[in-house]
Amino acid sequence: MFSARWQIDANFGHKQTVLELLKKWEREIGSQVGLADLQFQIMTGSIGAREATVESHHQVESLAQLEAFFAKINKIDAHAKWGKEMEPYVVSGTSLWNIYRIVE
Repeated sequence: MFSARWQIDANFGHKQTVLELLKKWEREIGSQVGLADLQFQIMTGSIGAREATVESHHQVESLAQLEAFFAKINKIDAHAKWGKEMEPYVVSGTSLWNIYRIVE
């Protein structure tokens, strides 16, 4: 099992907008690709992390399941549109995926 973590930093003063847009993605795009099966969570920086950091976690059974998820979202036009809508509120260059193996 793996935890796929996508991390971005919100521009100063825009973290709430980023959170709202990520929740919109969850409802409108993630729901089309089986996000409910991935134990999706949204987190923000608090103690020992940048407050501007917003992270989404997707729990997957295998890397093949993650690849299938990526393939599905890439075929949804609304996903590309959502990315353009999100862009003004995110610090350029901070988008990062980390994939962790869950051992327990």
